[in-house]
Amino acid sequence: MTIAARPWLDEIQAYRPGTRSASVDGSMASNESPLGASPTLGESIARALTGVHCYPDPLADELRGELARLHGVHPDQILIGNGSDELIFLLSTTFLAQGGHAVCADPAYQIDKIGALSVNATITQVPLRQWKHDLSAMAAIQAEVAYVVNPHNPTGTTRTRADIEAFTAASPAHLVVVDEAYIDFAPDPEALTAIPLVAGGRVAVLRTFSKIHGLAGLRIGYLVADAAIIAAIRKVRAPFSVGTLAQAAARAALADTGHRDAVREHTLRLRGQLVDLLASHGLHAVESSANFILVPVLDEDAFVTDLRTHGVSVRPGSALGAPGTVRISVPSEAGLELLRSALNHAYPATHRETSDHR
Repeated sequence: MTIAARPWLDEIQAYRPGTRSASVDGSMASNESPLGASPTLGESIARALTGVHCYPDPLADELRGELARLHGVHPDQILIGNGSDELIFLLSTTFLAQGGHAVCADPAYQIDKIGALSVNATITQVPLRQWKHDLSAMAAIQAEVAYVVNPHNPTGTTRTRADIEAFTAASPAHLVVVDEAYIDFAPDPEALTAIPLVAGGRVAVLRTFSKIHGLAGLRIGYLVADAAIIAAIRKVRAPFSVGTLAQAAARAALADTGHRDAVREHTLRLRGQLVDLLASHGLHAVESSANFILVPVLDEDAFVTDLRTHGVSVRPGSALGAPGTVRISVPSEAGLELLRSALNHAYPATHRETSDHR
């Protein structure tokens, strides 16, 4: 290569996605919905196919309108992105580029960290306290942007809306970005969401269609924020970043509330069974409000390898900034049985682990 990358990119460790197993049911490394997308999507996408020779609606106005009604905000307070990850990069470009400072948890959601470093910003990571965001310590950091992932990835833990409101008041950060990718799996999503705090102008909320709606392969998410924040980000956003088919699928997914409710019910029920199964093998998970759990283990590499040998893939914690743990997505019914069999073969119930707490 005759051209050199910008020197600050040397600080970035490339994102490492989860590994798939030989079967869909055994793939528990990427927090994908085991129930898939709404069955109504096929018809909606088929209708949209007739228009794929044209550029998509640049701002996804119809979808923005539906989301605005859902969340009780103005459409100008919503920006649709090519997954919430694109929106994180856009936030970095708009508010952190060339010398900005961000603060987040340690471990961080990896894209928050990569996005900041990619624009030559500084990022300060504050260690979790008892597996949760240490908001008091984060509030002591001077920064333009503070990231609060709630529920947190990779732990699944949460802080209350009151906690985030108090943090916003105490923090010198100009903008608090609350990533709610997994909020639909919390016990009471409406009580937890920070969207009511957006009206104050210093809070922005990220959501995704990848998890509860099962649209990870179509890449669509959105940001809810003050209209001035949205307008600033639009200046650097690619005009057609969200395709026609993704927009049609997202509208259909919103309309199918029955499927969304079924995914939520399945996730909460299987999450409890997953926790119990692991506990029977002496593995004690961090309390989670997401569609995954984090489990401290004595030998992370051996645990991941042993399960893979028996047809189950899980995410090594070291890839997520949490060495000594594994992250396991809530599986399908068949997947839970695969995991049960894998544990029985590779990790007998007579073996006992001890978990540490951060």
